[in-house]
Amino acid sequence: MTTIPDLSERDRRLTRIRAAMAEANLDGLFVAGKGHWWTGRGYFRYLTDFHIWGHDGLIFIPRQEEPFLAFSSYAVAERIAARGWITDVRGDVYIAPRMAAECVARGYGKARIGVAGHQFILGAGTMELLASDMPDAEFVIADDLLNRVRAVKSELEIRQEFELWDLAKSAMERFVEVLRPGATQRELAAEASRVALAGGARDILVFVGERPGEHEPPQDTPLRCDDIVRYHMEILGPSGHWCELTVNCAYRDSTDQELKLMDSELLAFERIRAAARPGARLSELAGIFEQTMQEQGWELGATTTAFDFHGQGMDTIEYPWFSAAPGWGKSQDWPLEAGMVFSYHPKRNIVNGPAWSTGINEDIRITPTGAETFSGAWSHRWRRMG
Repeated sequence: MTTIPDLSERDRRLTRIRAAMAEANLDGLFVAGKGHWWTGRGYFRYLTDFHIWGHDGLIFIPRQEEPFLAFSSYAVAERIAARGWITDVRGDVYIAPRMAAECVARGYGKARIGVAGHQFILGAGTMELLASDMPDAEFVIADDLLNRVRAVKSELEIRQEFELWDLAKSAMERFVEVLRPGATQRELAAEASRVALAGGARDILVFVGERPGEHEPPQDTPLRCDDIVRYHMEILGPSGHWCELTVNCAYRDSTDQELKLMDSELLAFERIRAAARPGARLSELAGIFEQTMQEQGWELGATTTAFDFHGQGMDTIEYPWFSAAPGWGKSQDWPLEAGMVFSYHPKRNIVNGPAWSTGINEDIRITPTGAETFSGAWSHRWRRMG
């Protein structure tokens, strides 16, 4: 079952965006959209409740009037309108000139206008076209404005994410259920994906590995099942939200070093969950991870650019994020707020560690008083297979 948002949810989102626009003294806001797996769909889904699978689009949000949009597919533009969240739509391959003309005709030719999605989503040359066709307008990069609004999920979104996690766990359990030597990686991944797709998943990213360092899409290769089988899924659910989860299936006893590493990382996870609350920062949580690992006797090597934590919602990677490598995440090291959701998977080069990492993945919700996980009773420990 998927919770379906109605227009009251749309209005709540627009109200929060317009409050941020007023604070930034913006008369209007362009929101870019792109049918890209990782980043670009979420902006449009957030404002239209429509899953775009390709093409580019622009939404314009005035401070008072109803939003309107242009999309580079006529057919998809009609489908977006039929959903009912934004009904003033137009299909046009040349979305920037079309939207500029609409804005000028509606009295925004000399307005102060924010542009959300400027850094990673807006098509090449789009900003130049808008500026050329609206020479008297003032344009302001407003990526952070929309990212901060989206980072705080509504109660409806939180329900949708819990529903997605139930679906993801069912898909992972199916993989464990059918896992057997000789079956191909693709056959088993298809079994798990069938569960996700039957539950309404729109996109699925899968990785399989049987040796340390292996982390590849499924191949037409029989599984050996003689060491560890690691299976990782990232699922875009029917609500437009993402989650990611890993299961480790062990066909041998764990070594003492592997057990110690798992215990150390689970201890760090519990300490981080206890510290994750409104006002905390992701850099502080990363510091708890490092301190715990060092207390447990692990020697940490050079930092990596892997994200320890990143926001997760209608894009698989959202702000804020944090990486231990200098310069990668501290610009988004915002104070956490109730309603934020972030993906948990800290990684360090452990000099004296075992070959296999733990593979712990989790999603954490910040509540008014602390934090909670979406996974419930899910165990991150390795599963001993018969």
